[in-house]
Amino acid sequence: MIGRVRTEFTRDPIRRTAQVLVAVIVAVSLVAMATDVYDHYHLGPVPSFQAQACSLPRPWLERIQRGYYGLRSGQISILPRTPAYMATGAGGWSHSGPWDYLQHIPIVFYGPGIIPKTGDVARPVTMADVAPTLATLLHGSLQTNDGHPMPEVARSSGKSLTQAIPRLIVTVVWDGGGWDVLNHWGRSAWPNLAAVMQKGVTFTDATDGSSPSVTPAIHTTLGTGVFPWTHGITDVPVLDENGQTADAFLNGESSRFLKVPTLAERWDEANNNQAKIGMIGYEPWHLGMIGQGAERPGGDKDDAAWLDRITNDWITNPDHYKLPPALVSTPGLANDLRKTDAADGKIDGAWRDNAILNARDRIEEAPGFTDYQTRGIERVIKSEHYGQDKITDMMFTNYKQIDRNAHYYNMAAPEVRDSMVAVDRQLPKLISFLNRDVGHGKWVMVVTADHGTQPDASDIDSYGIAPKVIAADIDAHFGHITQAVWPTQVFLDDDAMRAAGVTEAEVARWLYNYRLRDNAQSSSVALTGAGRYGPNDRILQMAIPSHLLPDISCGAG
Repeated sequence: MIGRVRTEFTRDPIRRTAQVLVAVIVAVSLVAMATDVYDHYHLGPVPSFQAQACSLPRPWLERIQRGYYGLRSGQISILPRTPAYMATGAGGWSHSGPWDYLQHIPIVFYGPGIIPKTGDVARPVTMADVAPTLATLLHGSLQTNDGHPMPEVARSSGKSLTQAIPRLIVTVVWDGGGWDVLNHWGRSAWPNLAAVMQKGVTFTDATDGSSPSVTPAIHTTLGTGVFPWTHGITDVPVLDENGQTADAFLNGESSRFLKVPTLAERWDEANNNQAKIGMIGYEPWHLGMIGQGAERPGGDKDDAAWLDRITNDWITNPDHYKLPPALVSTPGLANDLRKTDAADGKIDGAWRDNAILNARDRIEEAPGFTDYQTRGIERVIKSEHYGQDKITDMMFTNYKQIDRNAHYYNMAAPEVRDSMVAVDRQLPKLISFLNRDVGHGKWVMVVTADHGTQPDASDIDSYGIAPKVIAADIDAHFGHITQAVWPTQVFLDDDAMRAAGVTEAEVARWLYNYRLRDNAQSSSVALTGAGRYGPNDRILQMAIPSHLLPDISCGAG
């Protein structure tokens, strides 16, 4: 009946009789009612899980495998059919996946007098290579299976490193500042980064190296030199010891899911905890750059600060870290926000059309907040005497605005360009400060990003998949077994599955046949499709039990 009604509607779209209107209404209702039967029982066999995985380009599969850690990952590994992607729960834009446009990031080493003026280096590297390279700059060694020193940065002559050891290493992450968004806006939006790239060593073919490409996982890879399959921080949510979803860093309460020491921890402990280690970020998700602090046996309370979600005050976990007083007392935020307000020629409490400047829980999105953050970083470095002795210190920071506003407005929105311009203008400020306070030729800066940013579906003839609808549909079919659906994985409730007699394989096979019309949130999409996808098109390229990932091998080629 569904097919006949659709055929009549298509042949004669001008008819407006009551009979046809009733038929269309009935058709829409039946689409929702009959989708499960039609899609999942009459569309042929599902390819084997091995065949699904091996149908992916090899780099995609490798990134997915590196991002899996058995105790923490969701039970089902999924991958949308690109260019379809998982929208956020609120219908916005996510950035998680193995695809090149999300994976390609800049990795830049800069430090006059220490880092050679090389410019672009085109060979492939990953985020896991950063920590071993910094270890070499420290005249040490960090050997991992995932990361390797970059000889273009740290030049050796025989067994001796030719460069002096820096007194301070500053790592700056532009959250969401991957090559796709950099290229979208062009160098006019980031002239200072462009200049630094040519005066240092810039890896133009760098990738995250693992998927999910999300903040907690990639920052931890940066800090440790290994991928999530070793360090254990796989996504924003992970499975805890009881099989329940939890924040990867437990909202700052604990970093116990981190399974290996960071380079900063190794260096600090090798120097009897006399090295100064600091992290100034937006969320506890950035703690993977420095490690567990005093929570780690033998560790101490390193400087660490992130923002309270409601007040945007700087906070920490005092049991494990130290909150630098100079950061908390940083002045000038009101003036920074006032400049953002006045940028459009009027004072109205808004940045462009976004009335957020008087909302304490939204001010961190504004371009002016980057100036406030930079002053805070400088005050901590100065007051805590970073870079003032022979033991190299390390400061890590994350500027979140590009990512945050790309989530809210999309990467092509002017708010994202504003954010990029604001973050870019911090580089010369930091460089001038470091030359004054630490000394020219005595510091090194790393500038990178943790992932790219998702284009809007309408711009790429695509469809933003609704994860909450998938979760509801799983539960409608199997019973309430779903904890959460995230862009690349599904978290299930093992106890509920056992009670319902449902297996991971059954859920995975069901998901593989999931269609666009199953996910549609409007009757027009259910009937006609969206972007390049028809209503009966599958929207997932892969859906397999994730525990199979480590053992999948696709042979040569």
